[in-house]
Amino acid sequence: MNTAAKGRRFEHSIRDLFEREGFSVVRGAASKGEFLNEKIDLVASKITPQNEFKVMLTVVAAQCKVRRRSYTKS
Repeated sequence: MNTAAKGRRFEHSIRDLFEREGFSVVRGAASKGEFLNEKIDLVASKITPQNEFKVMLTVVAAQCKVRRRSYTKS
C-alpha cells in the first residue's frame, strides 16, 4: 500500500471516529484544505444545546499524519 492510500485510510478512520461521537466532518483531501491559514485534513463540528437559549459549538481542525515505521531486527 502506498503512502497516499495509507494516509487516506487513516483520515477516514479518524473521520469515522468523530462521526460516531456526533460530529459533522468535512475532509480536505491530500492536505488541500485550509483553516485559519493552516493546512488541515479534517474539520469536525458539533452543536450541543445548553438550554433553550444557548448552544455550544465545538470545532476541531485536524492534520492527520501517517509515519513510516522503522523496524529493527531482534
